[in-house]
Amino acid sequence: MSKQSPATTVAPSSPLAKGGEFELAISPAKLADIIGTKTRVIELDPVEAYDKLSPANQIALAHLVKAAVILDDVFLKQDHPDNIHAADMLWQEATKPTSYADAALDALTLYTIHNGMEGPDMYGKSGKPLRLFKNKKLAGTPGKAFYPQDLTAKELKSYLLKHPEEASAILGNNTIVRRDGDKLVAEPYSVVFREEMQGAGRQLLLAAQATDHEGLANYLRLQAQALVNDSDPKIMFEAEKAWAELQGAPLDITVARETYNDELSAQMAADPQLCALFKTHGITARKKDSFGVLVGIVDMESQALIQKLYGSLPDFLKEQPLLELYKSQANEVCNIKFVDVHIVALTGDYAALRGGMTIAAILPNDDKLAEKLVGRRVTFQYQIRSGADPDLEKPFLDALVAPEQQHLYDIETCFPDKMGHEITHYGGPKATEDGRDKKAALGAWGDTLEECKANNGAIIMTGIWKRQGKVTPEQADQIAFTWMATNLPKRQPTLSEAHRTAAIMELNYYREKGAITFEKDGKLTIVPEKMADTAQQMWADITRIQFEGNAETAKKFGEKYAAWNAALQYAVDEQRKLPQRLYRQVVQPMRDRLETLELPDRLEAARPKKSRAAVKAPQASAD
Repeated sequence: MSKQSPATTVAPSSPLAKGGEFELAISPAKLADIIGTKTRVIELDPVEAYDKLSPANQIALAHLVKAAVILDDVFLKQDHPDNIHAADMLWQEATKPTSYADAALDALTLYTIHNGMEGPDMYGKSGKPLRLFKNKKLAGTPGKAFYPQDLTAKELKSYLLKHPEEASAILGNNTIVRRDGDKLVAEPYSVVFREEMQGAGRQLLLAAQATDHEGLANYLRLQAQALVNDSDPKIMFEAEKAWAELQGAPLDITVARETYNDELSAQMAADPQLCALFKTHGITARKKDSFGVLVGIVDMESQALIQKLYGSLPDFLKEQPLLELYKSQANEVCNIKFVDVHIVALTGDYAALRGGMTIAAILPNDDKLAEKLVGRRVTFQYQIRSGADPDLEKPFLDALVAPEQQHLYDIETCFPDKMGHEITHYGGPKATEDGRDKKAALGAWGDTLEECKANNGAIIMTGIWKRQGKVTPEQADQIAFTWMATNLPKRQPTLSEAHRTAAIMELNYYREKGAITFEKDGKLTIVPEKMADTAQQMWADITRIQFEGNAETAKKFGEKYAAWNAALQYAVDEQRKLPQRLYRQVVQPMRDRLETLELPDRLEAARPKKSRAAVKAPQASAD
């Protein structure tokens, strides 16, 4: 009998090849099609605005960009433990003279679009994710990388019931949870991401030293402290307060701590058994913060319109539906600042275009102390709100909008509509009737219902503007119609996409109430005289659910109005016939130039020299 040679395993020729660590889940042909025919490029390079800055603020802007790029790594690590390794691998494979080079370059572009390894399949019919790699996934891991990848909701609930003394840290908004044997250990971001926080903080200090705007410099110094001392609520509060109150600065850096990405903490916060435990022990369950950064140059010319429309907010707060229900905790006055910025850099959560781009950001979020005691700041993104594809407008209207109402479609009305949306987040109850976080209490539906409420608030606000003569009756109809037209879906969203799911709910609710008509094989029309009343009804329905804080009621309401149907699928099918590019690739030439700009280390130059005769222990350095 002849001897058989031992079996050998041949290593894959590339990490992207079959059997490799990063085996592609998308064929090279499909990747090439997505990038070549289904992706629209948006360029952020506001040279004219940059040229108007003083030399001091041009230097400050470069440091802000460097800080934003550093914090991008924090988001990537929060999102998935293999994100950065994957990006490095794709860069390497794209530069090798192999058969995988082109596929690696296309995969790297798709990675950049999603700012990570996964995003929604914009052309899929069932809301399934578009996953770059066969063995790496986000879907099915509701805790992202905030928690161990193998930690289930069942296991986490069981652990919290056994260890209630650890719940505040584990469900804190600024901790990463890891396993240590049989224990779960929560560590602050400032410890887990010490290198990134110190590096970004240093760049903020350099920007503060460079800028000629004292208010901006003060905020940057406080934010630098907050990054490295995130367990100190006083420092966090002071940083958010300085940002919320900032006015007249030529530059803007929004260091956002968004809570949309943590589904696992939301499940714990909505669990009835855990809710009872938390109440007994005085525990506040909070969703974890994801970092997103926007750096921009402020457009001073937009301020007049902003201030005119904002002046009506006190009237809205007095007239909001169901006010008598929650009057004891409603906002009677508000403090919101607005800026319209030419974007220079988007990083972190703001660069993760997993389904769309937001026109504005309103911060701090309502789980932050500064929001309750100081107010908020809204940052409008100039290039995004004015960046619709004009070549698609007429084909879209002809396909889905009744001819007699096509004149009401005006994409420029997205600015006042979005402004109404953001400022009416200030309305409604601050918390549930028993004092819980109103979004966390509603579990998976909390964010979606809040966005839906604010969308309806914008229509209520539009009615006030019309009554006060700030918009004409035709402009009011244009705002309402354009909002509803842009709600028509391009694909079926998942529940994690709060804004898009809210749009589906609004379409179905307004159809049910007779405020719009839209059926399969038909065209969209609105009934202008019914829009404001329907907005009032939907606002009231959601407000009541938020105040009661019942997750099951929220789920039933959400599932009823987010139900997919033939009319919605018809909207998707008709738009797929159009030459649309549903993916968005943001290229940032100015960010890339400023990120690599070599600048003197002014902090080091300003550091006092130690005397050889010094006998005191050396002080902590700025870095």
